[in-house]
Amino acid sequence: MGGEQRLLEALRAATLGEYEILGEIGRGGMAVVFLAYDIALERKVALKLMSPALMLMDPAIQARFKREARTAAALSHPHIIPVYAVKDSDDLVYFVMKYIEGRSLEAVIDETGPLPVAVAVTILQQAGGALAYAHRKGVIHRDVKPGNIMLDEEGWVVVSDFGIAKVAQGEALTATGGVIGTPAYMSPEQCQGLEIGGATDQYALGIVAYEMLAGRPPFEGETMVNLIYDHCHTPPEPIGELRPECPPDLAATVMRMLAKQASDRFPTIDDALAAIGPVEETPDEARTQMLTFVQKAPTTTEQLIEKFRTPGRPLTPAPASAPRGPTKATPLTPAPVATSKQPAPKMRWAAIGIPFVIVASVLGWLALQGPGEADSGTAADPATVAAPAPAATPNAIDITPSAVSLDVGAQTALTATARDAGGQVMDAPVTWESHDPAVATVTGGVVTAFAAGTARVTARSGPSSATVTVLVSAPRPATSAGASPAAARIAMSAVEVNARVGESTPLRADVLDARGQIMRDQRITWNSTAPSVATVSSDGRVTGRGPGTATVIASAAGLTATARIVVGAAPVGAVDIVPRTVTVQTGEAIQLQATTRDNDGGELRDRAITWRSSDPSVAQVSGTGRITGAAAGTARITAESEGIASQASVTVEAPAAVSRAAPDAPADPRPSILAEIDRYRQAIASEDIARLRSVDPSMTAERQRSWEQFFDAVTELTATFSDIDLQVAGDRATARVSATYHFRVGRPQTQETTLTIELRQSGGQWRIASVN
Repeated sequence: MGGEQRLLEALRAATLGEYEILGEIGRGGMAVVFLAYDIALERKVALKLMSPALMLMDPAIQARFKREARTAAALSHPHIIPVYAVKDSDDLVYFVMKYIEGRSLEAVIDETGPLPVAVAVTILQQAGGALAYAHRKGVIHRDVKPGNIMLDEEGWVVVSDFGIAKVAQGEALTATGGVIGTPAYMSPEQCQGLEIGGATDQYALGIVAYEMLAGRPPFEGETMVNLIYDHCHTPPEPIGELRPECPPDLAATVMRMLAKQASDRFPTIDDALAAIGPVEETPDEARTQMLTFVQKAPTTTEQLIEKFRTPGRPLTPAPASAPRGPTKATPLTPAPVATSKQPAPKMRWAAIGIPFVIVASVLGWLALQGPGEADSGTAADPATVAAPAPAATPNAIDITPSAVSLDVGAQTALTATARDAGGQVMDAPVTWESHDPAVATVTGGVVTAFAAGTARVTARSGPSSATVTVLVSAPRPATSAGASPAAARIAMSAVEVNARVGESTPLRADVLDARGQIMRDQRITWNSTAPSVATVSSDGRVTGRGPGTATVIASAAGLTATARIVVGAAPVGAVDIVPRTVTVQTGEAIQLQATTRDNDGGELRDRAITWRSSDPSVAQVSGTGRITGAAAGTARITAESEGIASQASVTVEAPAAVSRAAPDAPADPRPSILAEIDRYRQAIASEDIARLRSVDPSMTAERQRSWEQFFDAVTELTATFSDIDLQVAGDRATARVSATYHFRVGRPQTQETTLTIELRQSGGQWRIASVN
């Protein structure tokens, strides 16, 4: 039995007595839609079933699915599909909607191409009105596209799937920085994983409007990376050039809805609709044309029922042992309806989450690779459905086989038989449960192995139950054809990563077999095409090393997958000023030094620095950091780079009064002393032992060996001197200096120490005598 048929049978078992499941009518990345018949209310409905595999990836998704479905059910608007009920049973979670007798806008555009202007405006007004109403209720759709906009059999627009994209935003589905949506209709902020709001739906609706008028969306990249780049950077071709007869107001409205920045779009969708302006045809004329499109549908509901009817199964069954009431003499023959999807002549991207490959890998076990989602129907509230009379109570359950051994990724079918007190086989519904879903899951009796270990699977019918043990082993290497699935492809968690120098981002890659199941015994090898731009560790962690672009390659089993890494320059994290406290006399000048550093303390070169004085009347500062005393007082000198600033304190003193007979006062020695101390700092940063020894004559042989070993061990060494406490007495001076060394020994490191530097003046020059 195939995955599709097993899922159908599981749903039939879960809805027995309430709904007759006629067959599948659509599917997508998150859900499968079934056409059903509400037995109690005698009407067609549609059941949207959450993929059981998604709940394995994120246990919280079931609660989110119910919550979002209830949110959608609370929306009451003529152009929003009604949700009747939200239900769950064992491993299945589904909600019941009104079944729309009509066609999707996607199918209409695929068949017709560009729509008449009046029709496009009418659809835009009705769909936009539904979205604007939802926004006022605090609900963002997140996945507006032609496939989620239906034209019913009366020619009215109905929007479906409110909140369903939000369900997939769990950690296991989206990973880090993950986003949900359909790439061809995603807003720039959605592509970048940023916060979204009503402007996101407005952008997607603008693309739908563009497609109705031009016959194609504005961007049709061959890869998802191309699409995301176009949404974020490429201006769409003006709609007025593609559709010259388009009214200017309409063309301008659509183009503004497609603005790259959310703030440049209309404040609300209501504002966008108001800006469209009038069209020549009346709304009734446009609806007549829309009705014509709906009536062109080639497939009828009767044909669908025949296609999906289970052989030998009546349309409205009752439990085998339950009393039966009067039955209809004729089979169910619904009115004609078009399928919600038609084969599209152009490539369309399905609704996915980024990284979409993670979702696809797990969904493979259900073989959910059919046509796109259809939008339809609903179910009656359980309180309105008469429960069938119970059959005799099962006394025992037999499970065949009684024990199971599987490799990871394999499946097997269990059979459960209910028996009465006399040991006779009963026709009674059976439910299944896995007590260890991380190891193996069960749906409709089909066991799927996910990880090595032991799981218990229980079958229940009434008060009786039976349990079997499932032993899951790591898959053995293939020794002959068919012994073990072959690797088919590598799924990467992201196709493009934006990072800064020094930042790290994890990537994940999984080897998948032909069924889309993860092969956990495969070892991934990682490589970077440009290690100077980005390196990648053995576990897939990418680290930016320098500005530029690199490609990271994941390899296994002769297969490869790649991700584009775009690395931007590291931001400025700090600005160091040396010295931080200085004293000058009026008319004198002193040079300050400023160094920009990243968040790890590494020196950033060639970063622009601006200087300013808090009081230029006291101290003036040039664009290079040279301070000149203007008048007695104090001032703060600020050095700023990329919004990060640091300050130094400057005290300006007036020169002492000197009598004419007195000799000239000696020059202030401080600038010369500070310059000599800075010469020592520069010698350290040069990592040149000869240069350092020439500045520090007190260096011993032991200290020289220590410096040589230090210089050999480190890279990217910088030195910063600050908080210099200087005492001058004649031709001698003592400075206490706070020294900070930044360097790499495998990783960025910082070392701080305090130096005592003794200086002597000789021949008018200050020189270092000793350093301790």
